[in-house]
Amino acid sequence: MISNKTIKIWAEIDRMIKSRLFFIVAVLLVIMATGCVTTEKGGFEKAKTVDAAVSIRVNAAKQYLQKRDFESAKRHLKIALELDPDSPSVHDALALTFHASGELDLAEIHYRKAVHLSDGQSRFRVNYANYLFQQGEFEQAERQLLVVADDSLYEKRESALLLLGRTQQQLLQLANAKESFERALVLNPSNRRVLRELAILSYDAREYTEAWYYLQQYRKYTSKPSAEMLLLGVELAGQRNDADARSSFVLALKNIYPESREYKSYLRDTERKQSAE
Repeated sequence: MISNKTIKIWAEIDRMIKSRLFFIVAVLLVIMATGCVTTEKGGFEKAKTVDAAVSIRVNAAKQYLQKRDFESAKRHLKIALELDPDSPSVHDALALTFHASGELDLAEIHYRKAVHLSDGQSRFRVNYANYLFQQGEFEQAERQLLVVADDSLYEKRESALLLLGRTQQQLLQLANAKESFERALVLNPSNRRVLRELAILSYDAREYTEAWYYLQQYRKYTSKPSAEMLLLGVELAGQRNDADARSSFVLALKNIYPESREYKSYLRDTERKQSAE
């Protein structure tokens, strides 16, 4: 028969074993947790280093691109592509480089890849749309820009709306173009290019009051109006029977742009009218 003393001894031994096992398990869990954090941190640091290296190469390539040193730009981008073949920024930079060097088939391939790999980020869509616009592919450009126009968080939405309006003008969608320009104007009321387009669109639509308003807004934000806009002022002032304003526009056109086609056009129209009388 086992004595009470013996039972107590075995109970104490069992408690110590369990306690030791708990300690060992606890230590292992801590080590495993530390190992997981270290692995994740190591992976993050590696990714961060690759991203940084890619960014440095892309920025270097863009600097060479500004100097039209295409071969040096391509050299940096080749290395960046090897580091991260799925980087939309690398493909976008390659597209811009091939575009500038006239290798248009390659440019389009990389523009498409940049849009695809970025899940359609607006800045890559805009670059692709600008390429399409320059190639006369206005319908495809409009499709890209309509998506960007609805991206309210895109920081260059104003420029995208301006390009969308110009694209729609090429497609003879004049009402849509006007709407796009008006949306751009809401984002920046002092955008002279937008004011110019709206003034001309309104004039062509015989909406002379609107055209005059946009012309006056345009003049507020420029110290030297273009010859085109001065001639528009001559025409609009004539429509308004404002002789003083008309004379002022004519004088500015003559003094600032005496050799321009706009001033010569004005002289021809004046001679023709005088002959008709």
